[in-house]
Amino acid sequence: TDAQIAVPRHTMDADLLHQALGSATAGIISRICTHPLDTAKARLQSGGKVANTYRGPVDVLRKTIRTEGIRGWYRGFGAILVGGTPGTMVYLCSYEMIKKRLSAISNSNDESFIVHFASGMLAETIACIVYVPVDVIRERLQVQQQQQRGKGASSSQQQYHGSYDAMRKIMKNEGLGGIYKGYGATLLSFG
Repeated sequence: TDAQIAVPRHTMDADLLHQALGSATAGIISRICTHPLDTAKARLQSGGKVANTYRGPVDVLRKTIRTEGIRGWYRGFGAILVGGTPGTMVYLCSYEMIKKRLSAISNSNDESFIVHFASGMLAETIACIVYVPVDVIRERLQVQQQQQRGKGASSSQQQYHGSYDAMRKIMKNEGLGGIYKGYGATLLSFG
């Protein structure tokens, strides 16, 4: 049938490479722009005395730049580059692959709502295998500075000294469950 026309392998490989590179670029650019807001959100949601010192996201950004400099806005960004970029690539590429398969199975040239919906759900489930550990590490790095201040500790007494150190310590102290905390909630909120 027409729906089963063979596509040369080199064309599929080139398409996948273009999707991967485009996905990576889009992920990095979007994160550079939005990471400071994500840091503000994490600090506002951290709870306790620390969160109560802020009046809102703009206040978090203002106080963070004044006390920590631009580095404060980008705490946890290393985890995003190393893990979030591949996560975005996995999501966008798997979405396209799943969508093509589901369209072929349904023998329909038009991509219906259900094909897009199911593709998004399945792609998110796959991508969260990468995203959730990255989010756990990123958020702990984003709020630890504030939590240390709330306890009167100096920055040299930080619990985590970068993304790799955070991952290593979480895995050692909490196991795989610690690094995948919130996987189900993430699927429910995004998927």
